[in-house]
Amino acid sequence: MNYKQPYNTVRTGPEAHGARRLRLYMRSRGWYTKKLHGGKYQSGLPDLLAIHPIHGIKWIETKAPGEKLRSSQRKEFIIMEKFGQKIFVLEDEKDYLKLFMARSNWMEYV
Repeated sequence: MNYKQPYNTVRTGPEAHGARRLRLYMRSRGWYTKKLHGGKYQSGLPDLLAIHPIHGIKWIETKAPGEKLRSSQRKEFIIMEKFGQKIFVLEDEKDYLKLFMARSNWMEYV
């Protein structure tokens, strides 16, 4: 039997396309981006870790338009912020400037 991969998966859906464009855009501006992988025993981490020689480290969660954060993400992001980390939710390269906001924007996606 032949099975087709569902259209809206993590690798092919709107979120994946936006994340791919965002990473390419950031790389062209001197960022190193690393995709973080969750698994059975790891959940809630942002999708990307981005590092720049001038702008430092940024944690990025990518979302398709209209998507909300999962409860595991909300819990983890609260802890990360208590330790001084900022988490930015971006849809694609058009949201790039949000990385330079004074405060995290993840609460807008709850």
